[in-house]
Amino acid sequence: QKLICIPSTIGSLMIISQVCRSEFNRTKTQQRLILGISIIDFQTSIVWVFTNFFLPSSTPMGIATLGNQNSCDAQGFLVQFSTAGFLYVCALQLHYLLIIKHGWKNSRIEAIEKWFHLVPIVFGTVTATAALVLEQYNPADWDCWIAPFPRGCTASDCVRGINADYYRFAFFFGPLWVAIIFCIIVMFRIYRSVRKVENKSKMWSASKWISMSLVNDKPKKRPKQKCPQHKVTDKVKMQSIMYASAFLIVWIFPTITRIIQISEGTVHPIFVVLSGTFIGSQGIFNAIIYFRPRYTQCEAYDRWDQKVLVLVRSTLFPCCDSNADYTKDDKDYVNGSQNNTNAGLSVSNDCCKVRNDNVNDEEKQEEECAINSTQSTLDKGNALNENPISESQGQE
Repeated sequence: QKLICIPSTIGSLMIISQVCRSEFNRTKTQQRLILGISIIDFQTSIVWVFTNFFLPSSTPMGIATLGNQNSCDAQGFLVQFSTAGFLYVCALQLHYLLIIKHGWKNSRIEAIEKWFHLVPIVFGTVTATAALVLEQYNPADWDCWIAPFPRGCTASDCVRGINADYYRFAFFFGPLWVAIIFCIIVMFRIYRSVRKVENKSKMWSASKWISMSLVNDKPKKRPKQKCPQHKVTDKVKMQSIMYASAFLIVWIFPTITRIIQISEGTVHPIFVVLSGTFIGSQGIFNAIIYFRPRYTQCEAYDRWDQKVLVLVRSTLFPCCDSNADYTKDDKDYVNGSQNNTNAGLSVSNDCCKVRNDNVNDEEKQEEECAINSTQSTLDKGNALNENPISESQGQE
């Protein structure tokens, strides 16, 4: 778990740096939600990396434990507060749903954004404080969290952590499983919404081609489908699905383990290992998804490790790179323009910029067509209007 938490910490820190140091990113609701997720992932990964400093010295583990009950309470509080993270993921998915499916504008999203932050933070703080008051934080499998003490005791002979199983479900696994179900439903609704509009767009394009052919009394070559705005919205849809999928992957093994425990079955050690491994990997998945558009647009280097290195250097060590400047928005874009930049294709370093002379006429035509596409290809209630484009620019 410690090994996987170290790159997870780095990934979360990269996202925090990218959002906080970019004036443009800080103005976007989606970016601020990802910032909240990354801050929580960062602090949770840190306490897991140094878990032996929090566990009481009397804890029987394969590594030296240097803490006491107070330090154990501190780690348990921070771990329980991490429940705010998966509620932040729900807020991010709801944000995508409101924009893509329901066509909400930025101003309307910003009016309710405070609830996107308040609900996760308040829930995490209240449950973490309640567990602390109830003396629920004790040495668990690999850290301090809600657990009975002494280990394996029943409610009648426990010194601390009385009814720990109930509090685990009420404070953590119950809300977690509700969040998982919510994300699955949102993914399905976003996918259906985008597919529905894509099909309507194709039907409109086909009917237009047929009518033009009839008017000219001769068949024309059918134009390629490279104009509709759903190309941009499809990128936003993919980001939404990837963030939700990463969340599901991280919590699938802890969920299976917990279900086996509830059914009083025997948990195989492999599930314990997988749970400990994946539970600390959220920051890695989020960083891969967040920086994926920038990585794919980086043409200054051919090798993947050089691309990753320049992303790490430009986000974590901007002081060591004279070209890295997050204080100006035009440094955050591939083409140096807010209006002509596709979603999430921001770069902060000149050495990672796409060479503009490599953009051929066909790509330019696609971009022009996506911007000027007529509203007749879309239904009024669909999300493929100006909102996904304006919201997604620079912020995948």
